Amino acid sequence: MEWIIAAALAMGVLAMVAAFVLRNKRHDAGSVPGRFDFDGYKEGELTRRGVFDKTKWH
Repeated sequence: MEWIIAAALAMGVLAMVAAFVLRNKRHDAGSVPGRFDFDGYKEGELTRRGVFDKTKWH
C-alpha cells in the first residue's frame, strides 16, 4: 500500500517540475518588454552600413 502513495507523490512532484519547466520555457520565448522603435533601429543600421534609405517619403 505504501508503494501506491510513494508512486502518487513521485508522479505529483514530476508533474510539478514539468509544469515549472514548461512555464519558464514559454516565458523566455516572449517578446521584449516595452515598445520597439523600428524606425530608429532601421536608421541606425542603414547609417552603420552607409546605405541610402530609398523608402523615406520626404
